[in-house]
Amino acid sequence: MADAERQLEVEGAQRTRVGVSAVLGGLLFFGGQILVTLIGAKEKSIGILQGLAPALHGQAAAGVDPRTVHEQFLVHNEWALMAGFAISCIGVLAMVMPLRYLSAAEELRSPAPSPIGRYAAIAGPVMYGVFLPAFELSLIIGAHSYLSGHARTGVAIDAATGGGVRVALQLVLTIGTLLLAVGFIMVALRSMRVGLLTKMMGTVGIIAGVLFLIPITPLPVIQSLWLIFFGAMLFEFGGRPLPEAWRVARAVPWPAREPSPRQQRQRGGGGGARRREAAPAVPAPAAPRGPSPSASKKRKRRR
Repeated sequence: MADAERQLEVEGAQRTRVGVSAVLGGLLFFGGQILVTLIGAKEKSIGILQGLAPALHGQAAAGVDPRTVHEQFLVHNEWALMAGFAISCIGVLAMVMPLRYLSAAEELRSPAPSPIGRYAAIAGPVMYGVFLPAFELSLIIGAHSYLSGHARTGVAIDAATGGGVRVALQLVLTIGTLLLAVGFIMVALRSMRVGLLTKMMGTVGIIAGVLFLIPITPLPVIQSLWLIFFGAMLFEFGGRPLPEAWRVARAVPWPAREPSPRQQRQRGGGGGARRREAAPAVPAPAAPRGPSPSASKKRKRRR
């Protein structure tokens, strides 16, 4: 009991810092991605006809590889791109504090605690926040190497932009993205089960984790909004109190959803129909029969 009370005191002391970190993480992550998206919109696209132009002219390969446009774009916008990725990755690193804070609170209240979510919540943002700018920097360095030479062929661009280092960075970045998604999903799901998050917040957190792996939109809208709303929840923004599980050292699961009146009527009607069908048929009482004609004739003969 003393450990639980001590944990509640620690949670209360850290709540303000965690809320600020969550809000800043959401704003910086979203702001950096907006900057990168706006810059990327200026890049000239390489169409299918441009890629097939050498073959249409009977050439094995183009004298100037069409991907040269992309390398020139990286060099001309390198500082703006690196600034955008740096801002975004600072926001990702700021996610460590709220995710770790929520995971520790969940482990205290869970009847079957698991450290997997806590490890993923720490390793995922760190790997993503460190190796994403490193990978983008390697692309810019490769573009400089390619444009500094005289050849503009496909072989030259593959030699300048390829290499084992870039493959290793991309692999680590992929693992970091996977761990970040797992951290969001597990922490949101398990926290919702013990009552630390409302059902809506838990569901949105799970969706945010999935969107790291399947980005439907170029901007991380759901992930950023979840972080901002989580910080607002810790601040009790709008006078809304924290869920009860934050005030006690035990799980307070949310009650199951009660059926609507219409569903209750449907269930009641169906049960009554089944009961009526199952009830055995009671035979109707036989109507009293009057005296038969033969009996009346016998009485007359006796007279």
